[in-house]
Amino acid sequence: MINTWTRANQILPGGNSLFSKHPDRYCPGQWPPYYDRADGIAIYTPDGKKYLDFSIMSAGTNTLGYCDPDVDNAVHEAIFKGNVSTLNCPEEVELAEMLLKLNPGMDMVRFGRGGNDACQIALRIAREYSGKQRFAICGYHGWEVGHPPQLDPFCYPFEYGNARPLEDVLPDIGAIIMEPVRSRPADIEFLNMVRQMADAFSIPLIFDEITSGFRCNPSGYYQKIGIVPDLVCYGKAMGNGYAISAVVGKETFMEKARGTFISSTPWSERIGYAAGIATLAKMDRTQAQKRMCAVGNAVKSAWREAGDGAGLDFEITGLDPLATFAFTDDPDRVRITTFTQEMLKRGYLASGQFYASIMHSGAEIKKYSAAVNEVFCDISSGRVKLVGEPALAGFRRLA
Repeated sequence: MINTWTRANQILPGGNSLFSKHPDRYCPGQWPPYYDRADGIAIYTPDGKKYLDFSIMSAGTNTLGYCDPDVDNAVHEAIFKGNVSTLNCPEEVELAEMLLKLNPGMDMVRFGRGGNDACQIALRIAREYSGKQRFAICGYHGWEVGHPPQLDPFCYPFEYGNARPLEDVLPDIGAIIMEPVRSRPADIEFLNMVRQMADAFSIPLIFDEITSGFRCNPSGYYQKIGIVPDLVCYGKAMGNGYAISAVVGKETFMEKARGTFISSTPWSERIGYAAGIATLAKMDRTQAQKRMCAVGNAVKSAWREAGDGAGLDFEITGLDPLATFAFTDDPDRVRITTFTQEMLKRGYLASGQFYASIMHSGAEIKKYSAAVNEVFCDISSGRVKLVGEPALAGFRRLA
């Protein structure tokens, strides 16, 4: 009988619908493609195996862990009361009020379901304000904008840390959208320069905080660095796995949404709003950001200590709750794939990325650290070898 993943590749182009969840990105032929259920940080596969998720926690959505009872109960109540109707749900207004309290100085909110929605909504509003279609990007902003070399023909990419190339195109662009922080520390001088350029040419500045939002502080990372955008995009962590995203912005810009058409039937559905309200409330009650930063820092320390002990050269980057590491002498990704292979044997979903949640306990981090130390030593000594092909590389980012 043909297995599910083989059949999936015959009837689904690429095998699945999210690039970040493709098994070949981690360990081809060994990374489990499907789950049966998930709870906390535990994932159970259809064949009865259990893994602890020390990788991407569903592409960064589940900061409260899988199957969180408070969020799920809010969603169950929304379903029980009717998830959708001809009329609007009041939860849309309630969630908007919560976001405005978390973003002082911002005045209005528009919602979508995914990060791509939020970025496209923000770009539409910004271009309506400026009257210009061309825009500049720095980072990844959803599949419609794309990534190098497959980019929207109206967009102009620039690299994080270098604002000078923007100078030549400022008269022609109607928006700047960028990730203010991602894989490297926030560059305050660079971000200030971009902010000043945008102001000089009356160009709306959009911060894409789909990934960085709600990780280190209760809203956008922009508040930690004191550089305020005109519009900010949120998603991922906002609904703990349920689909919800938002654009929060200043009235001068947001009111331009009234003059253009931004609308989608699924955006009126109740579940995402209910999940967002419950998620943000629980984050506040549990001091989630403080806990995630501590978890990420502990995992980074585990990598550092294991790598130093094994004599492996590697680089650790990223915000603490969005930690990454890479072996510096691994151009073909053999070592990182071997790491994943050996961690799978020990019951861990693990790679060079770690998205922290409040469910990663100190006891589990300690066990994970011991496993990492074993695997790093085995890789360094040559006691283990990769079986099969190395993992596929991700797409090129600009931030």
